[in-house]
Amino acid sequence: MTNVDNLRSIASVVRDFQFFVCEKWRLASDKQGSGNTANIGSITCIEDVLVGNGVFAKLGEEWFDEYWMNYGVSTMMKKGKAIPIRSIGDFLDFKGGDNSKIVAVKTKRKTKNKEEQ
Repeated sequence: MTNVDNLRSIASVVRDFQFFVCEKWRLASDKQGSGNTANIGSITCIEDVLVGNGVFAKLGEEWFDEYWMNYGVSTMMKKGKAIPIRSIGDFLDFKGGDNSKIVAVKTKRKTKNKEEQ
């Protein structure tokens, strides 16, 4: 235990914070955040996070809202079966939207260790 006067002498375990603020639709992906609930997933590429370049960035908030309000509830016919719509591409096809405005999600690439190279 210590007192407030000693705070400057305590080594921090973290540093170089970068704070930003962004509307959730700008960071959203079209996938669930977890497998057991309908949580809205987000993009994970830090460069895209910092500039709000999520899947809906070019589509806008209205498409984000409509997609997530209907996620897993709206269905479409594929190969003779009604299936739940669980991708923004399928949703835009179903609703007549512009697929060219979908921002592709960048994935993290695993780096090869020296033995694999």
